[in-house]
Amino acid sequence: MAKFCTNCGNELPENAGFCVNCGKMVEGNNTNNNINNNKKQEKKKGLPTWAIILIVVVCVVIIPLIAFCVLAAAGFKYLEKNDIKIEDYIDDYVDDVITSKGTIGDTLKGDDFRITLKSATKYDTIGEGALAKTPADGKEYLVFLLEVENISDDEEYISDMDFNGYVDNNLVSNLITFSDVDGQKSLSGTLASGKKTDGYIAYEIDKNWKEFELHYKEGYNGNKMIFSVVNENNDTQNQDA
Repeated sequence: MAKFCTNCGNELPENAGFCVNCGKMVEGNNTNNNINNNKKQEKKKGLPTWAIILIVVVCVVIIPLIAFCVLAAAGFKYLEKNDIKIEDYIDDYVDDVITSKGTIGDTLKGDDFRITLKSATKYDTIGEGALAKTPADGKEYLVFLLEVENISDDEEYISDMDFNGYVDNNLVSNLITFSDVDGQKSLSGTLASGKKTDGYIAYEIDKNWKEFELHYKEGYNGNKMIFSVVNENNDTQNQDA
């Protein structure tokens, strides 16, 4: 059955998409329907946003977590099969950390430093003039004079901030001062291999303290050195620096 253009009346070829005479599109043409259907199908292509997010979560979180659990389970089975105890490894590690102890006049040795506690002296004031410091009521200054030698093969840095002080088992902060004490400066410096330096570390503590421990640890998992000083009434009387 012949078709005619609704605009100009020109006879249309079969399956024509438009009139060759006036250019009007032919309604209900299969070709146009196919084009529209193809466009709709193209729009349908591609994953929705939620599916993309789900895939990312699975790849980034779930798969690595599953892999970790599988490896951990395999590791525990291996330890159990070979009768290996984790506690043994922890004990071996702890045993490798050496803690040495001493007091005034003693020299303690680690992997990087050899440290000597030359003196521990109590002071009522530190410094002179505008730099003079006096402790609060009921307190006094306790000043440690140290000699430090770098026994490693590398250049090493050490300062008073690397030490921890404990008065009667309680942590106490070191005293920050810019004054010399008996001609000595606070401990701080970079030492070449085989070189030494002297310096002091000061604390403000209660006069009725009983025991003071000065701790130094080489690195995060290194050896520990502990100097202990007891407050005896017959010790050196308080001085002015």
